[in-house]
Amino acid sequence: MFLLALAIPGAGPGSGEVSAQSEAAPAVEAQQVKRASAIDPGFGGVIISIRSELYLEEPLDVYFLREGGKIANPSDVFRFGRKQSFFAFGNSTVKYQVRAYQLPVGTYRMVAHGIDCPKIPAQDERCLIDRRGLTGTVEVSRPSRGYDAIAPTFEVREGTLTNAGDFALTARNTVEWSAIPPMELSKVGRRFRDLPSGPEPVIPEGFALKFGLFPRSFEDDRGRRY
Repeated sequence: MFLLALAIPGAGPGSGEVSAQSEAAPAVEAQQVKRASAIDPGFGGVIISIRSELYLEEPLDVYFLREGGKIANPSDVFRFGRKQSFFAFGNSTVKYQVRAYQLPVGTYRMVAHGIDCPKIPAQDERCLIDRRGLTGTVEVSRPSRGYDAIAPTFEVREGTLTNAGDFALTARNTVEWSAIPPMELSKVGRRFRDLPSGPEPVIPEGFALKFGLFPRSFEDDRGRRY
């Protein structure tokens, strides 16, 4: 069974939990592209990096809603993911992972992030999942959060390339934004250099990366550290 609970002390049955039966429809996984010629008509390119200073026991998803759409409509929400490298020792996700994707034309707003979540978290929700252990099934929490209308946005225009920047999960359970360093950007951007540049992302106050990114573990509600 999967649950989502409000991120407040003492959250439990009857205090903000959302059952799997009320899950939103799943988001669309953003389609990665390797070159400019692979971008379809009606689409534009976007370069984005997803990072995490928390060790990712399960993949991290960051969700973006297309302007005018609804979270309940799976074709309106796109997710970008990040997971630990199979061969890494410790947390490999503090390093930049810059990739290019194609998205339908539109403006996209960050609406949530989650690790191992059964649905897209709403504002002030966190993921609670059931895990089997030696003593039976226990409920544990995972870093997650939904964001309101004041959140980072980027615009995708047909046949252009938008540099959306880097979105990083911090130990404060927030996704914060920073610019992708030129050296990291050039590894992908040179394959799309013939495309016109799209608009700059719009980053509201409070979403800029505050303290840098450092490898960290996290502890769930049962005291288990990852």
